[in-house]
Amino acid sequence: MKIAVILLLFYGVLFADVLKVKDKFPYDSFSDQFENKLLITPQTKKIIISFSKKNGKAVKAFLQTHKGYLEKKQAVYLADVSSVPSLAMLLFMKPALQKNNFSVGLIEDEEIANILPKVEGKTTVIRLEKMYIKSIKFIDKL
Repeated sequence: MKIAVILLLFYGVLFADVLKVKDKFPYDSFSDQFENKLLITPQTKKIIISFSKKNGKAVKAFLQTHKGYLEKKQAVYLADVSSVPSLAMLLFMKPALQKNNFSVGLIEDEEIANILPKVEGKTTVIRLEKMYIKSIKFIDKL
C-alpha cells in the first residue's frame, strides 16, 4: 500500500502541470548560495524568479539599489540554475552569488524549474496568500 501511494505521488510530481493561479505553492524551502535554507512560509507574499542570466542581472541590480526590499515585501528571490553544469556552479556561479547582500534561492532541479511559470526573457513574479498563488506576472523590470 505504501509503495502505491509513493508511486502516485511520484507520478504527480513527474507529470505535474505548470503552476497556475489558485494552486498551492508546493515548495517550502530552497537552498541559497550559502547552502542555507531559504524558507517560503505562509507569511511569504511574493516570489521573484529569474530564469536567465540577463534577468538575474536585472533583479540583482534592482535588489542592490533597493536594500531591504525582500524583507519589506515579505518576498523571496529564486534563480533557476538547473541547467548550469555542476563544476561551473561550484567554481563560478556560487562565488559570484555569494557577493550579493541578499539570499538567492537556487532552483537546482530541472523538474522543479519545469513546473514554475515562465515566459522567455521575462522575470516571473508570483504573489502568494497563505501559500496559495493569487497572481502570476511576467515582467521586464521590477
